[in-house]
Formats: sequence, C-alpha cells, structure tokens
Amino acid sequence: MEVAVLGATGGGRAIASQCALAGHAVRLHDGDANVVMDAIDAIEQRHGDEALAAIDGTTGLDAAVGDADVVVDATEGDERTRRELVADVEETVGDETLIATSGAAVSVTGVAAGLRKPGRAVGLHFVDPDESSLVEVVVADQTAETARERAVEFVEGLDGTPLVVRDVPGFASTRLDLALIVEAVRMVEEDVASVPDVDRALELGRDHPAGPLALADEIGLGNVLEALEDLANRLGGRFDPPGLLREKVNDGSLGVTTGEGFYEWENGERVGPADPNPVVRGRPDPESDAGTPPEPGGPMGSDDG
Repeated sequence: MEVAVLGATGGGRAIASQCALAGHAVRLHDGDANVVMDAIDAIEQRHGDEALAAIDGTTGLDAAVGDADVVVDATEGDERTRRELVADVEETVGDETLIATSGAAVSVTGVAAGLRKPGRAVGLHFVDPDESSLVEVVVADQTAETARERAVEFVEGLDGTPLVVRDVPGFASTRLDLALIVEAVRMVEEDVASVPDVDRALELGRDHPAGPLALADEIGLGNVLEALEDLANRLGGRFDPPGLLREKVNDGSLGVTTGEGFYEWENGERVGPADPNPVVRGRPDPESDAGTPPEPGGPMGSDDG
C-alpha cells in the first residue's frame, strides 16, 4: 500500500515509521527540506534501515500524494489550514484514496468540509505513536461507512488497535486523560492526598504507567491548560482548569521541560513531589498525663473541710 504522510515533525515522523515497519511504501512530505532530512535521520537512528528503506522524503505535495492509497495529514495547522490542504490533496489523488487528518485538537468534520467528496474523510488520532498501538478512528459527520471500515483495516494492518469514536471535542482518550488530570489536581488543591499518593491510586491500583499528575507534567502543564480551556469552552464547566494548574503555569512550572511541575524532574525522571504536596495527618494524640490524679493539696486532694 502507498501511504503519504504530510508533516515531518514528531507526530508525522512516528506515523511514517509505523507505516514503513508494517510494510507500506511511505512518502513523507514537508515544505521544509531541512525538516524532511532531520526526520529521515531520526527515523534511521531509531528504527534502522528496515524502516528507512520504505520511506522517501519529499517537499513536493503532488509527488507525495500522487499514487497514494491513504493520505495522513499530520501537520500542525489549524482547522482552516488543514481544510485548505486536503482540498489541494484531492486535486491530485484518485477517487478511492482515503484522506485522514491526525491530531486531537481539530474537528475532522470541519476539515472534511474542504473536500468535494467528504465521505472519504476520517480522523486517525495516533494516541502515542512512539509508544502505543492505540489509534482512534474518528468518524466525521460526512464519513461514509466504507471509509470507516477501510480506516479500521488500515490501523489493524499496522498491528494497531482501532478505537472508533465520534468526531467530538477531545475524542475519547484525550477527554479521559484530561478528566483524570482535572480531578487529580483538585484532590491536591483540597488536601485529599499527597501528590505521589494520588498517582499511586492509578499506577498501582489500576496498572497505569503514569498517574494523572505525572502525565500532566510529561504532556506539559501549559499544553494541559490550553487543552482544558478549549474543552471547557466547548463542553462546559466540568473541564474548567483548576486554579492550582493556572498558578503553576503562571509561575513557569510547566513540568518535565522546566524541571518542576507537580513533581521535580531530573533527566526525565521524577525525583520527588513539588509544592504543594499535602500531608494527611490524624488528630493529635491525647496528652500522656491526661489521666494522672491531681497532686495532693490541690482542689480535689485537699483535706480542708
């Protein structure tokens, strides 16, 4: 299968690698030749010649998509920019080419509106393309059932796990991640439990690789705040960012990238919780001498009558 991946930065680079390792011929496109070369070098370092042999880099859009069976838009543009891009792609590709847009922050329905045949459009949100096989297949308002089925088959062909979701803000995985992060931050705000104990509830209790506070630090607290503000605008108050999150972002404590967020970090590893870190204590123990009889001559021990 011929796959065109548009966008050669982190996400597109990882998607191209997955497709190449699954045996597809991949053309990786970016308008900047230096970005393309950097991506090719990074793929070679990470995956070796096996992946690299199946990938061609190009700065020409027509050359990238001309014979493609699947086009994946992994650029970082906004909805309008992506809508214009897929419209340009449609001028070159065949009638049966599947056109997918990747990422969780853009409406697939809005992007598909740029197509003459919007039924061929789907979303493919690679949840963590470097580490996870989970891919959300996003069904836009215009998506035809045949396109949905082809997208599911494509993901399965990558040894991926397809998760079929409606085109709603945040899809499924992002909404769940952010909902957990919001509640975890509020628990710290309300002195419910320490930062490590909040995370241990899911790391040890539910076998999550990282608890919600550590995950927020890894994503970047500025990115979390931006995503929550977007969901709060579109879905309502349950995604309102907690005040503590805003405070940390305003103070420049952004997580792993700055060395401090909800944790302190060194070389990408947690070294301990940052402030605030609630300590849950019991009531003070009774005084050890509370039951000692009064001294003789005191009010209860006087012989005066």
